Amino acid sequence: MTAPAANPDPLGHALLAERLASLPAILAAMLERGPAPLRAASTAARRFIVTGTGSSEAHARYLTMLLNLHTDRAAAYLPLSGFTLAERAAFAGATLVVFSQGVSPNAQIALRRRREFNHCILFTSSTPASARLAGKPERAALLQAIGDEGGELIEFPLAEEYTTLIRFVGPLAGYLAALQFAAVLPGSRLRLPTPNEIIPLLAAPAPVDLLAAMKNLPSAFSAGFNLVTAAPISDFAQNLACKFMEGLYWPCPPISDFLQFAHGPFQEMNAHPKPVVILQGGSVIEAELVERSVRMLREVGLNAFVIRVAGDPLHAIFGFEAALNALVFEVMRHLRVDQVNWPGKGRDDLLYGFCPDQ
Repeated sequence: MTAPAANPDPLGHALLAERLASLPAILAAMLERGPAPLRAASTAARRFIVTGTGSSEAHARYLTMLLNLHTDRAAAYLPLSGFTLAERAAFAGATLVVFSQGVSPNAQIALRRRREFNHCILFTSSTPASARLAGKPERAALLQAIGDEGGELIEFPLAEEYTTLIRFVGPLAGYLAALQFAAVLPGSRLRLPTPNEIIPLLAAPAPVDLLAAMKNLPSAFSAGFNLVTAAPISDFAQNLACKFMEGLYWPCPPISDFLQFAHGPFQEMNAHPKPVVILQGGSVIEAELVERSVRMLREVGLNAFVIRVAGDPLHAIFGFEAALNALVFEVMRHLRVDQVNWPGKGRDDLLYGFCPDQ
C-alpha cells in the first residue's frame, strides 16, 4: 500500500509567503479599478452604525473615523454583541455597515437585523457565487438576499482566505475598501488614493533591531509588551496588535495613545518591565512624542523599539500593516509556528458559531 504523500507545507508558511507576495498586485488592482458605483441609498445615507470583529473591527473603526472626521455624516461603532441587546428604535433611520471577510456566523447577528435599518452595506470578500462554490449555500442565500433587497455588497479580496489562522490580504484590502467608499460619498473631503501613495508603503520593512530582539529572546515579548502610537492610528490599530496573537500565539499587546501611555501603562510597566513597540507617523509632533517616549522609557531601563512610516496619516496604516506582517512572518518562520493546526482549532464554535435566531 502506497503511503500518503507528505504535506509540502505542513506549517502553512509557503502559503502565507505567497499571500504576502501577492499584496502589491492585489492592492494596485483595487486602486487602478477604483470603487464600483454606489447605490443611491448608500450615497444618501447620513447616519451609520458600523460593526465588525476580528480584523474587521479595525476596518469598522477606520471607516467610523473617516465618516466622522472627513465627511458631513455621523457614524458610531457597535460591537456585534450589541445587536443582541439594542432596541429596534436605536436603529431607526440609520444605515447598517458590516465588515466581515467571510460573513462569519457572528457577523450574521447584525445582518439578520438589517431590515430594522434604512439601508444595509456589507463589506466582504464573499459573493453568492464564491459561497456556493465553497459549499456554503446558506451564506450564498444570505448574500443574494441582501443584494435583492437593495443592500450594498462591497467586495474586497481575498475570498476564502483560510487554511491558516492569520490573514494578510483581507486586513489590508479591507482598509482600502473603506477608504475608497468614504472618498466617493458626496461632499466627502477625502479623495481617492493613488497607487503611488499606497503601494510604496507596502515595502515598509520590519525594523532590524526589533526583528533581532524577537528572534533572539522571544520570551521577552511572549510574556507581553505594549504598542504606543498617536491618533488617528491609535483608534483603529486593533489588527496590528492581533497579528502577534494570531500569528505567534502571544498575548495581544495593549494599544495606548502617546498621551494615554503616561496615565497608567507607563507606571504599570515600571512595576512589571516589558518592551514597548512605538509606531511613528510622519508628523512633526509625532517625532517629538516619540523622542519623549523613548527617553522616558530608557531612563527607567525599559526597551523601546520604533517603527517609522512616513506619509499621510490616513495612509500610514498600510505601511504599519506591511511592516508588522513582515515582522510577524519572519518570527513565525524562525520559531516554526504551526499556522495550519493552531491551538484550539475546531473548539471555538460555542462562540464563533454563535448567531441566535432573531
